[in-house]
Amino acid sequence: MKVAHGVVLFLSLLAQTGSEFLKKHEHSRALAVEPSSKPPLPAKPTFGPEAYVLGVIAPGSFIMGLAAVVLLRYYERRHPSNDLEVVDREPENLDEDVYGAGVATLVRDSYSLIEGKGSLFLRISRLSSSFLLMLFVVFLQIFIILQMQKLVASRAVTEIRQIYGRYEFVMYGADMSHIYLTENGFPRGVDPTYFDAANFGRLTESEQVLAATAFAANPAARFIWTLTVVADLRRCGDLFVRLILATPTISSMRDAVVEGEGECEVVVGLTGTLKAVLMASCIVPRYLINVYLLWLGCRWLAATPSFGDLLLNAVALEFILLLKDTLYAGVVPDRNKRATQNTLIQPWQKREPANYRVFLSSFLLILVTCSWVLYYVYRFQAVLPDYKWDVAKVCASYVKAITSGKAR
Repeated sequence: MKVAHGVVLFLSLLAQTGSEFLKKHEHSRALAVEPSSKPPLPAKPTFGPEAYVLGVIAPGSFIMGLAAVVLLRYYERRHPSNDLEVVDREPENLDEDVYGAGVATLVRDSYSLIEGKGSLFLRISRLSSSFLLMLFVVFLQIFIILQMQKLVASRAVTEIRQIYGRYEFVMYGADMSHIYLTENGFPRGVDPTYFDAANFGRLTESEQVLAATAFAANPAARFIWTLTVVADLRRCGDLFVRLILATPTISSMRDAVVEGEGECEVVVGLTGTLKAVLMASCIVPRYLINVYLLWLGCRWLAATPSFGDLLLNAVALEFILLLKDTLYAGVVPDRNKRATQNTLIQPWQKREPANYRVFLSSFLLILVTCSWVLYYVYRFQAVLPDYKWDVAKVCASYVKAITSGKAR
């Protein structure tokens, strides 16, 4: 009897457990098929801002710059200046950085190898080390940029989106009918009539400080950063014009160099192969890195709410640009530095007349810088999609109070 009673009890427990399992399973299936009340976020576009920067902005700006150079030269030939002040320009020095040292070594040692001067293995060793140092700078900059984008800039963008999303939600009455969600899932106001400036007091003090400075009207930092990158782009473009366009293309490196006094050597021609090597290892990577870093730096600075952090981030960005100078000062041997200083390349034009282009064209870079900053802020930035420009007016008095020490 006891055994039979135990069997019956076991079977009843098993049946009860099975029924509970079936109920839970059916409930989980119902939850799985039940549509979510919140619509899923759209998939990220295949052609994102990174691809747009590298695929459109970088080659587009290069083509526009090259077209401007060609048109200016054509105009000057068709309409010569009446000013009699004409300067005969002499060959000029290379920039004293890793790229300049690499160019000097490639040209000098290629010429020496063709002429049979010096030790073969010694020349190959110096040429290889300088070339590898250029590649090392390129890959080091790419690595730091990718890590900065992944670990720093992305986090800053997420935080600033949360700050501004919280601000929008509260300022529009914390009512879901008054807001909509952006493609990233953050609130934005539907209609300005729902915006209530009095709701600013409902934010916590830390939220007020962050909201008041989030995406603040601080174009000065972005302007200075853009001008810094534009200056390096100008040096890169100048190197391209002088080495690739102004330097004649020759058939052999035997005729590439004219030896001067002491250690001085003047580059009078380059083979097409060496020009291609310089383009692939020095000019094109440097140009692409600068353009991409320009966009990423503006993105990071736009996602930085604190002015103190803004200054620190700008310094950190410039550190990436200055890697070529840092490694040149600390790693390149003194003999190679002297070779860089004493390697002269052709100027953009040998006879420079006095005209508007010579005297005033460089000032247009300020206009280019301002145009990029305005384009980025009003059209291209994706840090805060659908930004409503509704922070400055509300927070003006609060910012004035916290900067004067009168805030609570």
